[in-house]
Amino acid sequence: MNPERTLLLVGGTDETVQKAHDLGLNVLLLQHPTKVSELQNRLAAAVEVVDFTEWSLVEPLVRAWHESPGFAAAVSLTEPGLENAGRINDLYGLGGTGYEVTARIRDKAAMRRYVAEHDPDHAVGARSLKTREDLDAFGASYGFPFIVKPVDATASIGVMRVAGPEDADRVWDEVTRLSGTRTDRVSSLFVLKDFLMEEFLDGPEFSVESFSFAGRHVIVTITEKFTSDGHFAELGHAVPARLSEADDAAIREGIRGFLDVMGMRDGVCHTEVRLTAKGPRVIEGHNRIGGDSIPELVRSAFGVDLVTLAVGHPFGLVEELPDRPQAHGGAAVRALVGTPGTTVESVAGLDEARAAEGVISVTVGAKPGDGVRVLTDNWDRLGLIAVAAEDTTAAIRRGAEVIREHIRITLAHPDGATVLAQPSEIAPRENLLIIHRNPLEPFPYRSWLPDHTGDIVVLANREKIELAGERVPDGNLGYTRLEIHEDFDAPEFEARALELMAEHRITGVAALHEGDMDLAARLRQRLGLRGPWKDDVKPFRDKALMKTRAQASGIEVAAWVQPRTADEARTFAEAEGFPLVFKERSGFNAIGLRILHDEASFEETLGEVYAAGERDDVLLEGFVPGRMCHVDGVVRDGRVAMAWPSQYQYDLSSFASDPGPRIDLTLDEDDPVTPRLLDLAERVLAALAPEGSRLRDHAFHMEVFLTPDDRLVLCEIACRPGGAKIREVFHSLFGVHIGEYAVRAEAGHPLHEAVRKGDDPAGLPRPRHMAGQLLMMKRPGLVRELPAVPDEPWLDGFWLYAEEGQVIAPASGSSDFLAAAVGNAPNRTECERRLRELGEWVREHSVIGDAS
Repeated sequence: MNPERTLLLVGGTDETVQKAHDLGLNVLLLQHPTKVSELQNRLAAAVEVVDFTEWSLVEPLVRAWHESPGFAAAVSLTEPGLENAGRINDLYGLGGTGYEVTARIRDKAAMRRYVAEHDPDHAVGARSLKTREDLDAFGASYGFPFIVKPVDATASIGVMRVAGPEDADRVWDEVTRLSGTRTDRVSSLFVLKDFLMEEFLDGPEFSVESFSFAGRHVIVTITEKFTSDGHFAELGHAVPARLSEADDAAIREGIRGFLDVMGMRDGVCHTEVRLTAKGPRVIEGHNRIGGDSIPELVRSAFGVDLVTLAVGHPFGLVEELPDRPQAHGGAAVRALVGTPGTTVESVAGLDEARAAEGVISVTVGAKPGDGVRVLTDNWDRLGLIAVAAEDTTAAIRRGAEVIREHIRITLAHPDGATVLAQPSEIAPRENLLIIHRNPLEPFPYRSWLPDHTGDIVVLANREKIELAGERVPDGNLGYTRLEIHEDFDAPEFEARALELMAEHRITGVAALHEGDMDLAARLRQRLGLRGPWKDDVKPFRDKALMKTRAQASGIEVAAWVQPRTADEARTFAEAEGFPLVFKERSGFNAIGLRILHDEASFEETLGEVYAAGERDDVLLEGFVPGRMCHVDGVVRDGRVAMAWPSQYQYDLSSFASDPGPRIDLTLDEDDPVTPRLLDLAERVLAALAPEGSRLRDHAFHMEVFLTPDDRLVLCEIACRPGGAKIREVFHSLFGVHIGEYAVRAEAGHPLHEAVRKGDDPAGLPRPRHMAGQLLMMKRPGLVRELPAVPDEPWLDGFWLYAEEGQVIAPASGSSDFLAAAVGNAPNRTECERRLRELGEWVREHSVIGDAS
């Protein structure tokens, strides 16, 4: 026997032994008593049946084999055998991965410590768990939820989520129960001893299948992982993962960095990672192949055999991989799950399923008489089916089809009723189109959607970006696609949106600007997508319909008419008197709004408005005296769930002539108007979005006149977040960003945990303090001086929308700011004082001169 062609294999499956044999290698196999098989005995040159996790038992056998017949490499592809394979490599200088690297990758606590020391930017908070009090201390330091897991285990066994302080006793009891028990319910290779507490990582989970060639880390594929809230069992896997180019690149770069830090140089790795808002963060590392048929998926989709690579590379029997292998299809694993409390009565259809189109493998561990447990880890699943198809999405779908069409695992309830096992539920892939008629900086969609694995396509408006003083990006900013458009109202823009929806299989459409609500609704309706359609949005966009429905529900609005001709407008003016308000029926940002104080200005306006003849797109309203209030909030399942009122301390229509600070303040909790405004918001929303409306989870912005005689008169309401810095004010109040809330609702993601469906306005959450916004409007000229960012502890944010040396135009709408700020205080009076002083300081330090 040639020792240069002899492999010492620590543990392994029939497949591993077979592939090593097929390469012409002599296999010396150390095999656990519970894993040995007839095929292994037949194909291996020698087999020693031993608990290969115990070095004291393994070492004498290895020394004897090294004397005769000799071997050139030691490899393990199974978790329990990795460390001793590393010891063998070190003992005889065989190359490959040694014990030190293997141990710090495998030991979850050691891995966390090593990353914290050598790559702190990517570290995850973690501490060893020794006592019940450790749970409280970790929660106090890192917050809740957090994760508790065994240091030395696989298959998600013993992984627990500590939801809050009240959960600590339950978790400690479970840790106590598990300590000293075996991890593998089939072969009992590990004993749970030590436990680790880890910072909770929020975001979608993936695994990365890689192979390292002398320190060159080839990312073969990123594997999409399917899980569910409430347990840590893996419900499926799919390759290649459906990711944007930016997310794909970030994960690849992150894993290469991790492998470098850990000292990995040669061989296969399976690294689990979450894509968080801060970027990819490693959950666990393993210098072995992945489980759950992942190697079979990789072989099917990429033509790359990780097992053959692992056993053949040390001998130079396989070619090195290119830096990025290309997929020629998709492949997926779906888990079979059953109803807890039932008993397996019969198993049928497995051969039929194996013969079905696209099927790679079928593995079912369930046997008649087995009880079906509640899903907690991978051992609670009944089986797995791996399939191949033309792409990842098709493979995921095909797996469920094969299970439903062919596999019949009959489960019996205690009362004798029977059901069939089913494919695990996998949430459909969400691909989002965002129509964005706003600056880019205040809308970090990627951060708002850390758990989004589908495409994000953003159509942005050049004018809005430039007006905010931002530079037009020349890349995608981490989105699947970012396109900059000149005119959102052009017919070709809608056509382009439809093209992209078809190309990216869009499942949700989001828009946060009033001018885009109609288009978003039309696009959803045209493709039958969730969310509001045209008729659902129309009462919020069509001011005539809005007022009609409000009046029908007993809600007071200003006297109004929809004058088609100048004579109809004159008739209304004679009856109502001046001042009057002309506005566009579907206008926004106060653009085109005119307050007419006398007949001369009225007639001049009539000449302009009706110069081309009759119109049906304008309203004429009686002027309502008093200060304008607004209510901003979020709706969950059709009911107001979180909201608060504010009051403008300025006239909205004076944006072009107001040189001083424009202040907007929340109302105190004990202000008598506060509950009245919250109640009015509930009534208006019920009138405009009644039961049956598709408008269910959304943000809203309602404007109301508070008259001198203490009446509340509805001005308008929008089914989107308020503009200016209202979103940031709301975040200051409640810790919930209403823009983020609205986008997550459109994307089909779980909504903010703090937002609960309210039973009535009196039961809504209360803010943690008062807050307000300061707005300074643009005025034309050359910007010669701007203020520095102030350093005030009560300031939640400060923004400048111009640069020194820039020539700016006058404000063309109520959102054309020079500067803005959001601040907080214990009460409204103090908040106003702070913001007004800040406004005067900003004005003093803003110098705009003649552009010539």
